[in-house]
Amino acid sequence: MVTAQLMVGVDATILALAIPGMTADLQLSTEAVAWVMAGYVLVAGALMIAGGRIAQAAGYARMMTLGLVTFGLASAVGGAADAGWILIGARLAQGVGAAAMTPAAMARLSAAFPGDDRAKAYGIFGMIMGSGTAIGLLFGGVLTQVSGWRACMYVNLVFVAISLVLSAFARDRVEPSPGHGRGWWGGVVLGVGVALVIQALTVVDTPGPAAALALAGIAVVGLFAATDRRAATPMIPVVLFQNATRRIAYYALFLWGIATIATFVAASGSLQREHHLAPLAVGALFLIYPAAVQIGLAIARRLCGTLSPVRSIGLGLALIGVGQAVLALSPDGVAAILAALGLMGLGTSQVMPNANSAMNQDAGPHAGVAGAVGTTLQQLGGSFGLAIPVAFAAWTTHAASVTALLLLSASLLALRQPQVTTTPIASTEPKEASA
Repeated sequence: MVTAQLMVGVDATILALAIPGMTADLQLSTEAVAWVMAGYVLVAGALMIAGGRIAQAAGYARMMTLGLVTFGLASAVGGAADAGWILIGARLAQGVGAAAMTPAAMARLSAAFPGDDRAKAYGIFGMIMGSGTAIGLLFGGVLTQVSGWRACMYVNLVFVAISLVLSAFARDRVEPSPGHGRGWWGGVVLGVGVALVIQALTVVDTPGPAAALALAGIAVVGLFAATDRRAATPMIPVVLFQNATRRIAYYALFLWGIATIATFVAASGSLQREHHLAPLAVGALFLIYPAAVQIGLAIARRLCGTLSPVRSIGLGLALIGVGQAVLALSPDGVAAILAALGLMGLGTSQVMPNANSAMNQDAGPHAGVAGAVGTTLQQLGGSFGLAIPVAFAAWTTHAASVTALLLLSASLLALRQPQVTTTPIASTEPKEASA
């Protein structure tokens, strides 16, 4: 599960350091580059809940195998692409594979760790998702320096092969629930709506088409929300959002996606463009982020129990927000970029494990969906974070300032959250297998 999920996280950013060579080789426009980067996380996030529904019906091991094969084939096609549209299509197909894999992996973890170790397993799983994006920059730097941008796509074949072999020997067994496969198409509708909004952001310099796309996207998302709320077994149960702690966890994951992935891409481009650093050197500099994550985790273990999960999330959001403020003040300064990465790593160490724990706490029969919704929001945040700088290319500093304000506001909300005892959600429908 960790090997597959590391690949999913790595591919959010592995092409960031390859953008100059990739753009020159395939003659990509700014909008096309945005879709190469954002299309993957957009599709992965938008289809995640639908992937969980189908996995429940078809079987988790089978769905994970299908996702791995899809991811591998898409990576091979993307590595051999001789036109921008082929690479974009391959990245979208990678997103489909990720959407199939991740819910199945989470369910298989639940089956493999049914007791007290489950929280630890989910914590490792969440941190892999949080650190994989930074590790992707290191991989991307090494591969781009040594073999060129195409190697960043082909390397996924190694991940896929290892995951398939290990998956074949895994002993977890989860019985499928055929009835839960109904209504999976709603996730596709949600994905279409969000994609229209993202496309509107990438063409904001032409107000007419941008406004039309945005309105169409909002209408489609609204249609999904209205129909899903009336469904007998909704894909996103409204009851999940009635818990204040879970709402904060969801908001934190969404803001984490907006801040981190966009920062990694922008900072890597700045270090190459403004400071003329080689991709390998840039990738090495980004190691400060996972190092800061580990330092933050070590500090949290020493202070075990001092802060509640919600307060830890608030502290983490504040650290990431300060990192964004530092970038806003000096977006191209090497010292500022390194300081921001360190602060964001420390913040991630508090946000990711606590948010992953909080969103599943007291979810009752909706525990599987609660986790899938959080992962979806995290991925969608990343796609919005990548699209917004394209929309406001002349005001990227202000975009970082706005992100900082959002993070700091969310931090205050979390820190002021009263500590209350929550009641597990009662079952109102057939029990779900954790997905």
